[in-house]
Amino acid sequence: MAQLIIKNVLKKKNANRTYFFGSVDSDKVKNITFVPVIENSPKTALVEDITGGYQRPGSMPRMNKFKQFLKSHPDSLVPPVILSGRGKWKFIASKDNADIGDLMVEASAAILDGQHRLGGFVALYDSEKEIRNIDFLLIDNLSRNEEIAEFVIVNNTQVGVPKSLNMFIGQGIPELDGVGPNVDDDDVYVAWGLNVREDSPFVGRITRTKAGPEHLFALHSVAGQIGKMFSHGAFVDVERDDRLDIAIKYWQIIQEMHPREFDDTSKLGVRGQGRKSFEYKLLELTGFIAWSLIGQQILSKAYNPETKSMDWDEVEASVQTLSEKIEWSKGGEYRNATGAVGGPIIKRDMERVLAARN
Repeated sequence: MAQLIIKNVLKKKNANRTYFFGSVDSDKVKNITFVPVIENSPKTALVEDITGGYQRPGSMPRMNKFKQFLKSHPDSLVPPVILSGRGKWKFIASKDNADIGDLMVEASAAILDGQHRLGGFVALYDSEKEIRNIDFLLIDNLSRNEEIAEFVIVNNTQVGVPKSLNMFIGQGIPELDGVGPNVDDDDVYVAWGLNVREDSPFVGRITRTKAGPEHLFALHSVAGQIGKMFSHGAFVDVERDDRLDIAIKYWQIIQEMHPREFDDTSKLGVRGQGRKSFEYKLLELTGFIAWSLIGQQILSKAYNPETKSMDWDEVEASVQTLSEKIEWSKGGEYRNATGAVGGPIIKRDMERVLAARN
């Protein structure tokens, strides 16, 4: 590789470890870095080396996803990637300040954290010839064992912001369009309303952050199902407060028709019990998914868009029929039906029951 000099670098020291903050353009970074992988990727935008490698192969789809993020959010700040110089990036201090100077790159640095971000920058340059500035933190003179230790520490101690909190705080912020789960703000509003409205069967049972012993569901899981519940064209012009009223009334009816299943909530927050001791699947995510999916059919059939009214007698009749035919016991027919896979399985049987009723 041709020698490269990176200017305006800041030298720092933490205890006995020296490291540097700097920036490099995305058209140059591929030639001065590599990923020490345990096996080669099928496809990558970066340079890989399996000699003494210890990292998993990179994912080109993840790199391309970050590339699309960079294109869609050109003003977004990206955290620095972490590199290991392996003693091959030499610092040359300026005359005026011993902590500011240049880095002379004599050999490629190992990427410790941020290979998919770097891959996204490189992929953007390769396809669009668009040069972006990439911030880096380079640690100097690590042994191989120290380098592996840093990699493990960085990749096992990072705690991401919970999806539900991201979704909640992201409501109404257009700059976040296309970032994270594709869930409508109105669905988040209704989902959170189920948690805070006193007349909701789920008041206090939905979390925006870490699930506590009193919680049933995470906000992002509920919001995704609310979107499916109201996906029928009949609800296109229904305001979100009206959707919340409908969702609460629907679940009030389900609760009324399933008293034993809802008694599982008495186990929440009780030492030695909790969600693991539930007798029924209805208040697991599996049950919420199934009732949300069938709810699209039950509610749309009962809703009159012209009068903006619900035929709640029709809804009660459907739920009553299902309560008599669908067995929610955890040891019963659906004992192996779980989550996003199990919910649709139960919903299919619910459809069969309702078809026979009609």
